[in-house]
Parts: sequence; C-alpha cells; structure tokens
Amino acid sequence: MTKSKLKRKLFTVVLPVAAGVFTLLFAAACCNVRKRMGELPDEAEIRRRAALSNYKDGRFVNQEPVTLDRKKVASSGGMWRFLFSSENAPNRELPTVPRNRTSFPAEPAEFSVTWLGHSSLIFELGGKRFLTDPVFGNAAPLPGIVRRYCAPPLPRRELPELDFILISHDHYDHLEYDTIRALRDSKVPFVTALGVGARLRGWGIAADRIHELHWHDSATVAGVKITALPARHFSGRSLKDRDRTLWASYIFEANGKKIFFGGDSGYGKHFREIGDAHGPFDLTCLEIDAWNERWPDNHMFPHQTIRAHRDLRGRELLPIHWGVFDLAMHPWDESIRQIAGLAAESEIPLLTPRMGETVTPGQSETGRWWE
Repeated sequence: MTKSKLKRKLFTVVLPVAAGVFTLLFAAACCNVRKRMGELPDEAEIRRRAALSNYKDGRFVNQEPVTLDRKKVASSGGMWRFLFSSENAPNRELPTVPRNRTSFPAEPAEFSVTWLGHSSLIFELGGKRFLTDPVFGNAAPLPGIVRRYCAPPLPRRELPELDFILISHDHYDHLEYDTIRALRDSKVPFVTALGVGARLRGWGIAADRIHELHWHDSATVAGVKITALPARHFSGRSLKDRDRTLWASYIFEANGKKIFFGGDSGYGKHFREIGDAHGPFDLTCLEIDAWNERWPDNHMFPHQTIRAHRDLRGRELLPIHWGVFDLAMHPWDESIRQIAGLAAESEIPLLTPRMGETVTPGQSETGRWWE
C-alpha cells in the first residue's frame, strides 16, 4: 500500500473510529459526573417551600448576608491545587489509628466520638451509634480532583452497624455519591436538611429512610433527638444549583448529653441565639478550616471558632473540617496551630484526636499530634 493510500485510509477509517470512541468516552464521563451531582427537588416540593422565611426566588438564603470579595489577592496555587499535589499538603505521613468493623464494640458506648477526618465522625451516644458527613474519597465529581492528604483510617466497607447517618449539606466534602450508593441496600436511616433528600432518593435510598429537616425542626431517630438549626453557608454541586438545597447545623441529644455539630458555617449571630436557646453543650464540633478573606462569611477563621464555642456555651471543643483536603489556600496545619494557641489562652478544653482515634469527651486526653 502506498503512503498516499495509507493516509487516505487513516482519514477515512481510523480517525472516524477514534473520534467515535472519544465521543462515547466523553459522553460516559459527562453522564457519570451528572450522576454524581445528584437530583434536585421536584416542582411540587419547590412550591411547598414558597412560604418559608429563608426561601426567596427559588433559593434558600442565610439569616445574615454573605460576601464574596474577588478583589482580595489569592494565595499561590489557586485552583491548580485541586488538580495537582497541593503545596499546602503535609510533607509527611499523618499519624492515624487504623480501624475496621471489629474495632467498635457490639454495644455502643454512652458517650464517645471517633474522628475519621474532616467532618466525618462516628458518635456513640446513649448506646446508639451514628455517623456524620461520611466522605472516604476525594471531594469532587471526578476522580483525582480535590484529593485527600491521606487515606481514611476506616475503609468504607468496614463501617460498623449504624443507627443513622447525618448529612449536614450537599457539598462534595460532606456528601459522597459512592458512600450513599454503598449503603442503598441497607436499612440505616438518613437525617439531612431540606432538599438533600432528593439527592439521596436519586441514588437509591428509599424515601421512608430519609428524614429531611428545616431549621428548628426536630426528629427522634433510634432514641436520639436531632434538631436542625441555622448555619451561615451555601449549598450546591454544580454551577447551576447553588442554594437549591438547605444547609444546617445540628444538635444531638440522648441520655442527658448534648452535642452541637456545626457542619459548615461562617460566624454569625445564630451561634449566640442557639447557645441562649439550647445551651450549654457537653461538646461542640466546629469547623476550623477553609477560611479565606475572599469568602469571609462562609467559613470561620480560627478566632471566630473560639468565639462561636463561647456563644454556644460549650464545655469542650472538638475541631472538625480540617486535616484532609486543601480547600482554602493555607497550610494544612495552620488552623489547628492557631486554634490550639487560642484555646489555651482562653482556657477552653480542646479535644484533638488523631484520625481514627476514639475519645470520651470530658475524660480523654489528646495530644498535639500535628507537631
């Protein structure tokens, strides 16, 4: 075959086939991304929200407005840190406590907590066991984007028996498609904020297993009272669905103990209001990471976390939302170093377990393992 004939065959046969394969792969990738984004509430559900005080023009709103200042200078790395190894990541292996299903007692404790990293925690309260915001992989709809600093101390397949799972809101670092799909055939109930149930149902969770709560709503699941309360944040899993679902903070109550789980929230007056109405708390779990001057109201700066803990009338503080993902262009340990210093100055008891470590609030002592 002459070179000219070979070229003609390449253009007439090989290239179209290659283009077709690429098109199919691209379509499959797009379909997979859309599937991981999840469904949104239907029109009937949207109409039912029309009278809600925090729902305007088809979207949820905060009690206090949030600002986005694009004029502030971003740190080095920018968005590229989501695609490649982040310069803010630890330069060593982080100490963790490896766990599996048999690591947990058959009968849950009266009061303990196991931090799995970021906002994923296993609580044992009043003899019940529940899990918050379980994310075991990366925090994006595509693999390899917003990667973890380290593997989770507990693999998803080794989760112990749970009485319920709480999803604070629908961001990728709090709501993971693979985890929900892995649990679709179980019987474990889910508790979440308004609208997030549509995501869960779309991924195969039966409607009768889902408890959706508006701010100030309560539900009792397996003997634990769960109350959803305001937070100052936002929601969304794509460029087009911002604030179509609700975000919230939560209280867990059982056996005379009370826990505040903040989810994601910037600082605001709601912390004082919650503390006055529901405090004091035996334990507050508050975010310390992802702060940035460009979005000062969506996440708390470390000094604001201390203030929120005081507003809530908390006894012991467990920092969450750190140690796993680079979400805000600052070194991975900057937040915990600041919090440790501020808590010591304010004489606030700080609970800082290693990822995978189980502790008993009010009894366990934890060290400065990040050093």
